Amino acid sequence: MTKVYVVAYPGCYAGSLSNPQDLYMVANAHWRDQYRGEEGVFEWQTLSLDGGPVTTASHLRVVVDGPLVDLEPESIVVVPAMAYPGGREFNKTLESLRPLVAWLVRQYANNCTICSHCTGSFIVAETGLLDGLNATTSWWLAEQFQQRYPNITLHADQLVVDEGRLLTGGANGAEMVAALTMVERYMGTAVASQCARTLLVDTNLTQQAPYLTLPRQKEHNDALMLEVQDYLGKNLKAAISLENLAEQFCISSRTLMRRFKAAVGDTPNSYLQNLRIEAAKKLFEATSLSTDAVMVRIGYADPSSFNRLFQRKTGLSPRAYRLKFGAAANR
Repeated sequence: MTKVYVVAYPGCYAGSLSNPQDLYMVANAHWRDQYRGEEGVFEWQTLSLDGGPVTTASHLRVVVDGPLVDLEPESIVVVPAMAYPGGREFNKTLESLRPLVAWLVRQYANNCTICSHCTGSFIVAETGLLDGLNATTSWWLAEQFQQRYPNITLHADQLVVDEGRLLTGGANGAEMVAALTMVERYMGTAVASQCARTLLVDTNLTQQAPYLTLPRQKEHNDALMLEVQDYLGKNLKAAISLENLAEQFCISSRTLMRRFKAAVGDTPNSYLQNLRIEAAKKLFEATSLSTDAVMVRIGYADPSSFNRLFQRKTGLSPRAYRLKFGAAANR
């Protein structure tokens, strides 16, 4: 029997806490159907730091099964997401969860698997276990995650990143995909597929890229680079080379590249590409302009190059993006 322990802590999301348990329950039911009454693979409990009740972000009071204790080897630990209160408050919350972070380190050393998603990925990142590895979090928290954990390779376009015994996920809903990964690992593809169909979990949804807002970092103190960013934002259609841009601001190309990368964390050309693709996304969402018209409006002349860039940045072709997010799709 595989033990699953879901960690409840103040301010966590109730769905993030309960959804994986519901999926494991359904998995056990399909297992019994498949194997003529044989008991399912999973057992689960909900734990809290001190064993006392926990109030979730939606003010649901949850009574737990016990306090955090050292678990059986090869158990599964689920770290739910929490509400994001903003920078300083979030830092305080993470600091208050130091006992949970230390407990996670011990359980991982005891050969347990840790599953998290969204803001829960920050809690796992605090352990240091993800340093040098790959991870994801909710697409809208990508910038904060990268700044706080520079030693982790973030794949904010991915819905779930599986590092064996460390699974991180994106926005709400990713906890179900992570749980399905565990079901497939312990029960096989057939049962996992049955669970996905029963609970309407879209296993084809593997990316957050279409939802990802491309980086437009402006929080720095280099006044000249802020001017460069504003200039790029106001001149999307212009054919801008590094040399011309440097001349516009009376500095050398080399100095511009160095200062822009230091301030923004990107090259001027890549930054401009992000601005253009964000503008294209808004036009696809809000207008009926053709792809060619959108392309020209944001400064591209070659359809093939634009289509490739849009696909690379969003994970969808322009046509697929319009079908998914355009005004007609939301009626």
